[in-house]
Amino acid sequence: MRGARLLTTALVAVLGVLGGPLLAPASSTSLAAETGPVRDLYRQPFSWDSPWNLPLADSARFVPFDSGADRIYLDIEDISVDPAFPVKTLDADGRDVQVHTDPELTADGSWNHCSTFLVDDGSRRTVVQGQPLKLEAGGDPSFEFGWPEVSLTSTGLPGCHGGSGLSGLGGSVRVGEVSGAAPIRHALKISLNCKRTCSTAGGGFRWPATKADGYFEDQYGGTLDGVRMGSLLAVPPDTDLAGLRNPDVRKIAEAMRTYGAYVVDDTSGESTNSLSVQAGAERELPNIDSEEMQELFGMLDLVENNTAATPGGGPLGSPRRAACAGPFADGTGGAPAGC
Repeated sequence: MRGARLLTTALVAVLGVLGGPLLAPASSTSLAAETGPVRDLYRQPFSWDSPWNLPLADSARFVPFDSGADRIYLDIEDISVDPAFPVKTLDADGRDVQVHTDPELTADGSWNHCSTFLVDDGSRRTVVQGQPLKLEAGGDPSFEFGWPEVSLTSTGLPGCHGGSGLSGLGGSVRVGEVSGAAPIRHALKISLNCKRTCSTAGGGFRWPATKADGYFEDQYGGTLDGVRMGSLLAVPPDTDLAGLRNPDVRKIAEAMRTYGAYVVDDTSGESTNSLSVQAGAERELPNIDSEEMQELFGMLDLVENNTAATPGGGPLGSPRRAACAGPFADGTGGAPAGC
């Protein structure tokens, strides 16, 4: 179901000036000259210009899209990146790696639990990813397929999502983000019903994805060429969110309107979409399969000009929907003035 887009850009702008609850259009909310607050490396990692951290550009061009989803569910990701966690030996596809392991985390080896662990390498700025994860509480983790280590200060693109080759850490809704007072300050990740909506154009993927599912030629059935693995979908800036009254749905909606959401996998269900979240965050999203959440996903349109040269729909230095990412606690990693 498409969300109601009832307000004109002019009216939203007036409300923004008067302090109304809605975001004003991109041209009047540009904050490219500012940066966000200091970041925790383990809570909001990766470089300020990573697609995971960049707000949408004012110049983002939207193309109407409808996934037709009538069920939304959570894609659970196992994330263990706290340096205070005890060190265990990870069997990463036959390679032993010392990693910080959440003593309460468990996994039964079922597929699509994209998993990320902080490597105990001295710097504690590197993660290793893989799936499917097997782990008993307090034990040593293992996964069958592993990916190369990724620096937490890099762009953080590659990772364990098998459909796209994208990160299992960047874009994840983390524990505490939905229930907390602060806005979500990063892009999100979603999976689509690719039999209905993903195109085979360009090999079934586009930047920042590096691949599509191996079955894409036979199973992807979408007709909009721009919608593939790696596509950026977002709620257009003039969309009225007033009908979204559940706090968890509204929090996700505001992130989707400010940063958007990247397509990282196929749900393999013709009428389903999913949202990627850290294990434990599901308690903060009681309305994941509500009519409101379905309405929100129906509001998502394609950002057609999201490319490596124009991330978020505009080149670096373009006015954006929110302040760019601030520095880490050591003063590094923040966006320059006029990001």
